[in-house]
Amino acid sequence: MTKRPGHLCEYDTNKATKKKIDGILQQCASLFANVGMKNQLDVGTLAKAYKEERNLLREIKDIDFQFYTERLKL
Repeated sequence: MTKRPGHLCEYDTNKATKKKIDGILQQCASLFANVGMKNQLDVGTLAKAYKEERNLLREIKDIDFQFYTERLKL
């Protein structure tokens, strides 16, 4: 992806923000990777995973709204 001046998110310019968002996205991926695995990270059902994912994505929205709308397309 080409970065255009004036279109940089805080994600692109702030290392702490990038680290937070990357961690949240990793948690989202982990939710779905562990559904049905009957381990400590298994949330139980796919519906519960989607619900938890929505909560995590709201955290991203609070951290960097521009990243949330432009990169996640939500």
